[in-house]
Amino acid sequence: MFPLLQLTLIVALLVGCDLVSAQARSGGTPPEDRWNPQHIASLPAEIRNAIAPYARVCGGPLAAEHSFVRYFQSGNAKLIGLHFEHLRCGDRAAVCKAAGCLHQVYISTGGKYRLLRSSYVPELDLTQVKIQPR
Repeated sequence: MFPLLQLTLIVALLVGCDLVSAQARSGGTPPEDRWNPQHIASLPAEIRNAIAPYARVCGGPLAAEHSFVRYFQSGNAKLIGLHFEHLRCGDRAAVCKAAGCLHQVYISTGGKYRLLRSSYVPELDLTQVKIQPR
């Protein structure tokens, strides 16, 4: 009976140490929520307003993965790319088609952001976006 009790205590200690070790490795903070509404909330107001209708289509408040938003700057032009495959959406057909998922690019050259491009493509690289002067 004593060896069984001893074995149980050793297993309990090892499990406890592993839990403490995992917490220490993670810095004691909980992992980031995959579908974080902050990824939407941190966008400029004009972009948040432009994508707000997707909340209704997607079935709830907008939330996205970190990869939903990508930033790029070229000279005085600032670009924000939205990758809708990383948007939480109950109706995937609302944001993805056979050609690919919706990608939007917004541009600012010192003022508010405006929509530069919106298309259904497999991927969008902001470094390849052609910026035409207004």
